Amino acid sequence: MISSLIHSMIVCPDMDYSYPRITYGKGVFLYDEHGKKYMDASSGSAGVTNLGHDTGAIADVMHAQVRKAAVLPTHAVSTEVLESYLSKLVAFAGHDFVRAWTVSSGTEAVENAVKLAYQYHVLNGEPDRYKVLARWSSYHGNSVFMLDVGGMRLRRDTYARWMNNFPHLSPAYKYRKPEGMTDDEYISMLIKELEDTILENDPATIAAFVLEPVVAAALGAVPPPDSRYIKEVRALCDRYGILLIADEVLTGFGRLGANFGMDKWNTAPDIIAAGKGISAGYYPLSAIIANRKVARPFEEQKVPFLGGHTFACSPLGAAIGSYVIDYMEKERVVENAAEAGRYLSTLLKKELLPFDIVGDVRGEGLLQGIELVKDKTTKQPFPPELLLSKKIGQRCIQKGVILYPGRGSAGNNTGDHIMICPPLISSHAHMEELVAVLAESVQEEMERVLVAPGL
Repeated sequence: MISSLIHSMIVCPDMDYSYPRITYGKGVFLYDEHGKKYMDASSGSAGVTNLGHDTGAIADVMHAQVRKAAVLPTHAVSTEVLESYLSKLVAFAGHDFVRAWTVSSGTEAVENAVKLAYQYHVLNGEPDRYKVLARWSSYHGNSVFMLDVGGMRLRRDTYARWMNNFPHLSPAYKYRKPEGMTDDEYISMLIKELEDTILENDPATIAAFVLEPVVAAALGAVPPPDSRYIKEVRALCDRYGILLIADEVLTGFGRLGANFGMDKWNTAPDIIAAGKGISAGYYPLSAIIANRKVARPFEEQKVPFLGGHTFACSPLGAAIGSYVIDYMEKERVVENAAEAGRYLSTLLKKELLPFDIVGDVRGEGLLQGIELVKDKTTKQPFPPELLLSKKIGQRCIQKGVILYPGRGSAGNNTGDHIMICPPLISSHAHMEELVAVLAESVQEEMERVLVAPGL
C-alpha cells in the first residue's frame, strides 16, 4: 500500500502489489529507481504519451510560455498563442470544422461536446432534444453523467442509482456477432437496432449519438465491422436531426494512423471530443471541435457556449498543443503510426493467434488488442476470478513491457483483453520486443490457468 494515496482504478489499484517507482523516461522507455527499463507500450494510461518521453524542445516551449503567462482571466482577455492554436487545431481536424475550445481532460471534452450539442438544439428551437445515445461496452468519461452516457458496466454499476439511463445500443463487435450471421447481416442488424431505438424514443427528443471510432479500454481496441457501419450511422443521424459526436479522446491525434479516427472511414462527425495525445501527455489538455453546422446558430444569434472551467483555453496548454501538432507534421508521426501499426498487427497475428487462449487480434494503427478465451470455438471467456489479463500484464511488467489489461469484453464484467498502444514514434524493433514479451507471458500464464482446478 502506498502511503497517503487513495488507490484507484487506474492509479496503482492493487494495494498488495509493489509498483515500480519511475524516476524518468526517454523515448518509448521508462526507468525505475533501480535503473530497470520498461517499454511504455500503453503510452501512459492509456494512449497519451504519443511522442514518447523527453520529446524534442517541448520543455523549452513550456518554460517560455510559463515565463509569459500560464493562465489568464479568460472572461476578460484573449491571447495570440491561444487564437493561433485554435486555428491550427481546426485545420488539423480538416473537413468542415471551424471552431474549438479547450479543457483539461477527456471526460470534460466529451461532456462539453454533449452540452454543446444540446445547446445547439435549444438555439434551433428544439429544447426537447436532450437524450444521448451511446453503445454498451463503450467508455466516454468518468464523471457520473458521462458514466451514464457510456456503457462500461465495470465503471458505472456502482453509481447506478444516479443514472438517467439514456438509451444504449449493442456494441459493434464483429468478433462476438451472432453465430451464423454474415458481416453484412450483422451490420444491417446493428443499423436497424439504431433506427428502431431512435423511433422508439421519439427522434425529436434525441440530441446526439456518441461513439468511439475504435472502442478502446472497454473492449480492447475493437474497430467497426467496416466503413458501411460508420457511414450508415452518419446517414441515420442526418435523417433524424441527431448530431454525431466522435469520442476521439484516445483514437485521435494519429493513434489510428490518421489525424482522427473517423478519417479512417472517410466520415466526419459534427463534433469531435479530443484529448490524451493532443498534448502528448505534457499537459492536461483536451478539446471540443465543432463543424460549421454546429457553430452557425451560436454565431448568428451571438450566444456564447454555456461551458466554463478554470483552465479552459489555457495559454500554456495552447503553446504545448501547438508544438505537438507542428512536431507531428514535421516528423511525419501519423504516417509512422500507420506503418508501425500494420507491422504490429502482422506480428500479433503471427505470434499470438496460435495460442489456444488467444481468440482474437484486432485494432487499427497503433491501437491494437488481443482477446483471451477459454474456448476458441465457442469464445467462452475465462472465469473472472482468474484475473487472466491482469496476471499477463503483471508478467509483462516484470519482463520490462507495460501494456493495458482489461476485462468485460464478453459482457457482464466477464472476458479478458489486453490493449497494446505504444507511442506513435515506435520502431519495428520496439514492436518486435513488445510482442516477444507478450507472447512469452501469454505462454506462461496459459500453462498456469490450464492446470487450474475446474478448467
